[in-house]
Amino acid sequence: MPPADSVLQEAEIVTLHLAEIVSEEPLRVLLVGLGKMGQLHMECLSKMPGVSLVGIVDEDEGKEMAANGIPFARSIDGLANDFAAAVIAVPVERHAEAAVPLLARGIDCLVEKPLSLCPGEIETMIAAARTGGARLSVAQVERFNPAIESTMAALRKRSGKVRVQRLSRMQSVAGGPDVIADLMVHDLDWIVKLEGTSDCEITVLESRRTAGCLDHVCCRLGFGDRSYELAAVHGASERRRSLDVRLDRDETRCFDLLALSPDGRPDPLTRQAEVFVMSRAGDAAELATAEEALAVLRLSDAIRRCAFETSKLPEGAA
Repeated sequence: MPPADSVLQEAEIVTLHLAEIVSEEPLRVLLVGLGKMGQLHMECLSKMPGVSLVGIVDEDEGKEMAANGIPFARSIDGLANDFAAAVIAVPVERHAEAAVPLLARGIDCLVEKPLSLCPGEIETMIAAARTGGARLSVAQVERFNPAIESTMAALRKRSGKVRVQRLSRMQSVAGGPDVIADLMVHDLDWIVKLEGTSDCEITVLESRRTAGCLDHVCCRLGFGDRSYELAAVHGASERRRSLDVRLDRDETRCFDLLALSPDGRPDPLTRQAEVFVMSRAGDAAELATAEEALAVLRLSDAIRRCAFETSKLPEGAA
Protein backbone atom coordinates (compact mmCIF):
# COMPACT_ATOMS: atom_id res chain seq x y z
CA MET A 1 0.00 0.00 0.00
CA PRO A 2 1.41 3.42 -0.91
CA PRO A 3 2.18 5.68 2.06
CA ALA A 4 -0.31 8.40 2.96
CA ASP A 5 1.94 11.20 1.68
CA SER A 6 2.22 9.41 -1.68
CA VAL A 7 -1.57 9.18 -1.97
CA LEU A 8 -1.86 12.86 -1.06
CA GLN A 9 0.70 13.77 -3.73
CA GLU A 10 -1.34 11.84 -6.30
CA ALA A 11 -4.45 13.81 -5.30
CA GLU A 12 -2.52 17.07 -5.66
CA ILE A 13 -1.32 16.01 -9.12
CA VAL A 14 -4.93 15.32 -10.14
CA THR A 15 -5.94 18.80 -8.97
CA LEU A 16 -3.07 20.42 -10.86
CA HIS A 17 -3.94 18.42 -13.97
CA LEU A 18 -7.55 19.56 -13.64
CA ALA A 19 -6.45 23.19 -13.42
CA GLU A 20 -4.43 22.80 -16.61
CA ILE A 21 -7.35 21.24 -18.48
CA VAL A 22 -9.98 23.80 -17.51
CA SER A 23 -7.78 26.90 -17.42
CA GLU A 24 -8.82 28.13 -20.87
CA GLU A 25 -12.61 27.77 -20.80
CA PRO A 26 -14.93 26.59 -18.00
CA LEU A 27 -16.86 23.38 -18.54
CA ARG A 28 -20.55 24.25 -18.72
CA VAL A 29 -22.53 21.75 -16.65
CA LEU A 30 -26.26 21.14 -16.20
CA LEU A 31 -27.60 19.59 -12.98
CA VAL A 32 -30.76 17.50 -13.28
CA GLY A 33 -32.42 16.88 -9.93
CA LEU A 34 -32.21 18.99 -6.76
CA GLY A 35 -33.00 16.47 -4.05
CA LYS A 36 -30.57 15.55 -1.28
CA MET A 37 -27.79 14.35 -3.60
CA GLY A 38 -28.55 17.04 -6.16
CA GLN A 39 -27.96 19.74 -3.56
CA LEU A 40 -24.62 18.18 -2.64
CA HIS A 41 -23.62 18.13 -6.31
CA MET A 42 -24.74 21.76 -6.66
CA GLU A 43 -22.55 22.86 -3.74
CA CYS A 44 -19.60 20.90 -5.09
CA LEU A 45 -19.85 22.08 -8.71
CA SER A 46 -20.46 25.70 -7.69
CA LYS A 47 -17.11 25.80 -5.89
CA MET A 48 -15.02 24.06 -8.53
CA PRO A 49 -12.58 26.14 -10.57
CA GLY A 50 -13.02 25.67 -14.28
CA VAL A 51 -16.67 24.62 -13.98
CA SER A 52 -19.70 26.75 -14.71
CA LEU A 53 -23.00 25.39 -13.39
CA VAL A 54 -25.25 26.93 -16.03
CA GLY A 55 -28.61 25.49 -15.04
CA ILE A 56 -30.62 23.29 -12.69
CA VAL A 57 -33.65 21.22 -13.64
CA ASP A 58 -36.20 19.83 -11.20
CA GLU A 59 -39.89 19.20 -11.81
CA ASP A 60 -40.69 20.61 -8.35
CA GLU A 61 -40.83 24.37 -8.88
CA GLY A 62 -40.74 24.80 -5.11
CA LYS A 63 -37.04 23.97 -5.21
CA GLU A 64 -36.14 27.05 -7.22
CA MET A 65 -35.22 28.92 -4.04
CA ALA A 66 -32.64 26.22 -3.27
CA ALA A 67 -30.97 26.85 -6.63
CA ASN A 68 -29.24 29.94 -5.16
CA GLY A 69 -29.80 32.11 -8.20
CA ILE A 70 -28.61 29.55 -10.76
CA PRO A 71 -30.98 29.43 -13.78
CA PHE A 72 -33.78 27.00 -12.88
CA ALA A 73 -36.43 25.22 -14.92
CA ARG A 74 -38.86 22.34 -14.49
CA SER A 75 -37.62 20.70 -17.69
CA ILE A 76 -34.47 20.78 -19.81
CA ASP A 77 -36.48 22.42 -22.58
CA GLY A 78 -36.92 25.42 -20.30
CA LEU A 79 -33.19 26.19 -20.32
CA ALA A 80 -30.68 27.20 -22.95
CA ASN A 81 -28.86 24.22 -24.45
CA ASP A 82 -25.41 25.73 -23.99
CA PHE A 83 -23.86 22.99 -21.87
CA ALA A 84 -21.44 20.15 -22.56
CA ALA A 85 -21.95 17.88 -19.55
CA ALA A 86 -24.68 16.96 -17.10
CA VAL A 87 -24.98 15.46 -13.63
CA ILE A 88 -28.13 13.37 -13.22
CA ALA A 89 -29.42 13.17 -9.64
CA VAL A 90 -33.12 12.37 -10.05
CA PRO A 91 -34.66 9.23 -8.48
CA VAL A 92 -33.31 6.00 -9.99
CA GLU A 93 -36.53 5.17 -11.84
CA ARG A 94 -36.05 8.36 -13.90
CA HIS A 95 -32.34 8.03 -14.67
CA ALA A 96 -32.85 6.65 -18.18
CA GLU A 97 -35.59 9.17 -18.96
CA ALA A 98 -33.26 12.04 -18.04
CA ALA A 99 -29.99 10.69 -19.43
CA VAL A 100 -30.89 9.07 -22.76
CA PRO A 101 -31.85 12.28 -24.65
CA LEU A 102 -28.74 14.06 -23.37
CA LEU A 103 -26.39 11.19 -24.21
CA ALA A 104 -27.86 10.91 -27.70
CA ARG A 105 -27.05 14.61 -28.21
CA GLY A 106 -23.44 14.04 -27.23
CA ILE A 107 -23.71 15.38 -23.67
CA ASP A 108 -21.38 13.61 -21.22
CA CYS A 109 -23.38 12.41 -18.20
CA LEU A 110 -22.46 11.51 -14.64
CA VAL A 111 -25.47 9.60 -13.29
CA GLU A 112 -26.02 8.94 -9.59
CA LYS A 113 -25.85 5.37 -8.32
CA PRO A 114 -27.44 2.98 -8.90
CA LEU A 115 -27.48 3.66 -12.63
CA SER A 116 -30.70 1.65 -12.94
CA LEU A 117 -32.47 -1.32 -11.40
CA CYS A 118 -33.26 -2.65 -14.88
CA PRO A 119 -30.59 -4.14 -17.20
CA GLY A 120 -32.56 -3.04 -20.25
CA GLU A 121 -32.44 0.60 -19.17
CA ILE A 122 -28.67 0.44 -18.68
CA GLU A 123 -28.27 -1.06 -22.15
CA THR A 124 -30.46 1.71 -23.58
CA MET A 125 -28.28 4.36 -21.94
CA ILE A 126 -25.13 2.66 -23.25
CA ALA A 127 -26.60 2.63 -26.77
CA ALA A 128 -27.55 6.32 -26.53
CA ALA A 129 -24.02 7.21 -25.41
CA ARG A 130 -22.57 5.34 -28.37
CA THR A 131 -24.97 7.04 -30.77
CA GLY A 132 -24.09 10.50 -29.49
CA GLY A 133 -20.40 9.83 -28.89
CA ALA A 134 -20.91 10.81 -25.24
CA ARG A 135 -19.29 9.48 -22.08
CA LEU A 136 -21.61 7.78 -19.58
CA SER A 137 -20.26 7.48 -16.02
CA VAL A 138 -21.81 6.41 -12.72
CA ALA A 139 -21.43 8.42 -9.52
CA GLN A 140 -19.97 5.84 -7.15
CA VAL A 141 -18.43 8.32 -4.75
CA GLU A 142 -17.03 5.68 -2.37
CA ARG A 143 -14.40 4.85 -4.99
CA PHE A 144 -12.81 8.12 -3.92
CA ASN A 145 -13.00 7.43 -0.18
CA PRO A 146 -9.38 7.16 1.09
CA ALA A 147 -10.31 4.13 3.23
CA ILE A 148 -11.72 2.28 0.22
CA GLU A 149 -8.72 3.23 -1.90
CA SER A 150 -6.37 1.98 0.81
CA THR A 151 -8.29 -1.29 1.13
CA MET A 152 -8.30 -1.93 -2.61
CA ALA A 153 -4.56 -1.26 -2.81
CA ALA A 154 -3.88 -3.66 0.07
CA LEU A 155 -6.02 -6.46 -1.37
CA ARG A 156 -4.80 -6.39 -4.96
CA LYS A 157 -2.00 -8.88 -4.31
CA ARG A 158 -3.04 -10.35 -0.97
CA SER A 159 -5.72 -12.58 0.49
CA GLY A 160 -7.96 -11.26 3.21
CA LYS A 161 -11.34 -10.90 4.84
CA VAL A 162 -13.31 -7.66 4.73
CA ARG A 163 -16.26 -6.64 6.88
CA VAL A 164 -18.31 -3.56 6.04
CA GLN A 165 -21.22 -2.11 8.00
CA ARG A 166 -23.52 0.53 6.53
CA LEU A 167 -26.28 1.52 8.95
CA SER A 168 -28.77 4.28 8.21
CA ARG A 169 -31.52 5.79 10.35
CA MET A 170 -33.60 6.23 7.21
CA GLN A 171 -36.58 3.91 6.98
CA SER A 172 -37.23 1.83 3.87
CA VAL A 173 -40.14 3.14 1.80
CA ALA A 174 -42.44 0.89 -0.20
CA GLY A 175 -41.52 1.31 -3.85
CA GLY A 176 -38.21 2.99 -2.98
CA PRO A 177 -34.71 1.52 -3.08
CA ASP A 178 -34.03 -1.33 -0.68
CA VAL A 179 -30.85 -1.54 1.40
CA ILE A 180 -29.00 -3.34 -1.38
CA ALA A 181 -29.66 -0.60 -3.95
CA ASP A 182 -29.25 2.23 -1.45
CA LEU A 183 -26.35 1.18 0.79
CA MET A 184 -24.73 -2.12 -0.17
CA VAL A 185 -24.28 -1.02 -3.79
CA HIS A 186 -21.38 1.22 -2.68
CA ASP A 187 -19.35 -1.82 -1.70
CA LEU A 188 -20.53 -4.07 -4.51
CA ASP A 189 -19.13 -1.49 -6.93
CA TRP A 190 -15.58 -1.39 -5.60
CA ILE A 191 -15.54 -5.14 -4.94
CA VAL A 192 -16.53 -5.93 -8.55
CA LYS A 193 -13.96 -3.38 -9.73
CA LEU A 194 -11.24 -5.02 -7.62
CA GLU A 195 -12.14 -8.63 -8.39
CA GLY A 196 -12.84 -8.04 -12.08
CA THR A 197 -16.01 -10.13 -11.95
CA SER A 198 -19.41 -10.34 -10.28
CA ASP A 199 -19.27 -14.15 -10.14
CA CYS A 200 -18.88 -15.26 -6.53
CA GLU A 201 -20.26 -17.51 -3.82
CA ILE A 202 -23.14 -15.76 -2.03
CA THR A 203 -24.19 -16.64 1.51
CA VAL A 204 -26.98 -14.62 3.12
CA LEU A 205 -26.37 -14.54 6.86
CA GLU A 206 -29.38 -12.46 7.85
CA SER A 207 -32.17 -10.58 6.09
CA ARG A 208 -35.38 -8.80 6.98
CA ARG A 209 -38.08 -7.12 4.96
CA THR A 210 -40.80 -4.62 5.75
CA ALA A 211 -43.79 -4.11 3.44
CA GLY A 212 -42.05 -6.27 0.86
CA CYS A 213 -38.87 -4.18 0.90
CA LEU A 214 -35.56 -5.50 2.19
CA ASP A 215 -34.40 -3.23 5.01
CA HIS A 216 -31.72 -5.43 6.60
CA VAL A 217 -29.31 -7.66 4.68
CA CYS A 218 -26.07 -9.24 5.86
CA CYS A 219 -24.26 -11.46 3.39
CA ARG A 220 -20.87 -12.98 2.66
CA LEU A 221 -19.34 -12.92 -0.82
CA GLY A 222 -16.58 -15.38 -1.59
CA PHE A 223 -14.00 -14.65 -4.28
CA GLY A 224 -11.41 -17.41 -3.89
CA ASP A 225 -8.93 -16.39 -1.18
CA ARG A 226 -10.79 -13.15 -0.44
CA SER A 227 -14.18 -12.78 1.23
CA TYR A 228 -16.41 -9.83 2.02
CA GLU A 229 -19.05 -9.69 4.74
CA LEU A 230 -21.45 -6.83 4.03
CA ALA A 231 -24.17 -5.54 6.36
CA ALA A 232 -26.68 -2.93 5.19
CA VAL A 233 -29.49 -1.72 7.45
CA HIS A 234 -32.32 0.80 7.15
CA GLY A 235 -34.07 2.00 10.30
CA ALA A 236 -31.00 1.58 12.53
CA SER A 237 -30.67 3.42 15.83
CA GLU A 238 -27.46 5.07 14.64
CA ARG A 239 -25.69 6.07 11.46
CA ARG A 240 -22.54 4.03 10.94
CA ARG A 241 -20.13 3.31 8.09
CA SER A 242 -17.23 1.07 9.09
CA LEU A 243 -14.75 -1.14 7.27
CA ASP A 244 -12.47 -3.74 8.84
CA VAL A 245 -9.84 -5.65 6.87
CA ARG A 246 -7.97 -8.70 8.06
CA LEU A 247 -5.12 -9.45 5.68
CA ASP A 248 -2.86 -12.47 5.51
CA ARG A 249 -0.19 -12.67 8.21
CA ASP A 250 -2.89 -11.48 10.67
CA GLU A 251 -2.58 -7.82 9.72
CA THR A 252 -5.75 -5.91 10.64
CA ARG A 253 -6.88 -2.45 9.57
CA CYS A 254 -10.00 -0.62 10.69
CA PHE A 255 -11.58 2.42 9.06
CA ASP A 256 -14.40 4.84 9.79
CA LEU A 257 -15.84 5.56 6.34
CA LEU A 258 -17.43 8.77 7.65
CA ALA A 259 -14.09 10.24 8.74
CA LEU A 260 -12.94 13.40 7.04
CA SER A 261 -10.34 13.21 4.29
CA PRO A 262 -6.72 13.91 5.30
CA ASP A 263 -5.80 17.59 5.53
CA GLY A 264 -5.26 19.17 2.16
CA ARG A 265 -7.10 16.46 0.25
CA PRO A 266 -10.44 17.18 -1.46
CA ASP A 267 -13.49 15.31 -0.20
CA PRO A 268 -14.59 12.25 -2.23
CA LEU A 269 -17.47 14.07 -3.98
CA THR A 270 -15.13 16.85 -5.13
CA ARG A 271 -12.51 14.36 -6.29
CA GLN A 272 -15.15 12.49 -8.27
CA ALA A 273 -16.29 15.73 -9.91
CA GLU A 274 -12.68 16.60 -10.77
CA VAL A 275 -12.17 13.23 -12.44
CA PHE A 276 -15.45 13.66 -14.34
CA VAL A 277 -14.21 16.98 -15.71
CA MET A 278 -10.84 15.42 -16.55
CA SER A 279 -12.58 12.54 -18.32
CA ARG A 280 -13.36 14.87 -21.20
CA ALA A 281 -9.62 14.81 -21.88
CA GLY A 282 -9.67 11.01 -21.93
CA ASP A 283 -8.69 10.27 -18.31
CA ALA A 284 -11.67 8.42 -16.80
CA ALA A 285 -10.14 5.24 -15.40
CA GLU A 286 -11.40 5.80 -11.85
CA LEU A 287 -15.01 6.58 -12.74
CA ALA A 288 -17.52 3.74 -12.66
CA THR A 289 -18.72 2.75 -16.12
CA ALA A 290 -22.16 1.62 -17.27
CA GLU A 291 -20.70 -1.79 -18.09
CA GLU A 292 -19.48 -2.10 -14.51
CA ALA A 293 -22.92 -0.98 -13.32
CA LEU A 294 -24.43 -3.91 -15.24
CA ALA A 295 -22.13 -6.33 -13.41
CA VAL A 296 -23.01 -4.73 -10.07
CA LEU A 297 -26.72 -4.98 -10.89
CA ARG A 298 -26.38 -8.70 -11.68
CA LEU A 299 -24.68 -9.26 -8.32
CA SER A 300 -27.26 -7.09 -6.52
CA ASP A 301 -30.11 -9.09 -8.03
CA ALA A 302 -28.47 -12.39 -7.07
CA ILE A 303 -28.05 -11.23 -3.45
CA ARG A 304 -31.63 -9.95 -3.44
CA ARG A 305 -33.01 -13.30 -4.60
CA CYS A 306 -31.07 -15.12 -1.90
CA ALA A 307 -32.15 -12.58 0.72
CA PHE A 308 -35.85 -12.91 -0.12
CA GLU A 309 -35.59 -16.67 0.25
CA THR A 310 -34.28 -16.32 3.81
CA SER A 311 -35.82 -13.01 4.94
CA LYS A 312 -37.95 -12.62 8.05
CA LEU A 313 -40.80 -10.24 8.68
CA PRO A 314 -40.55 -7.90 11.70
CA GLU A 315 -42.16 -9.20 14.89
CA GLY A 316 -45.87 -8.49 14.89
CA ALA A 317 -46.08 -8.10 11.11
CA ALA A 318 -48.70 -10.06 9.27
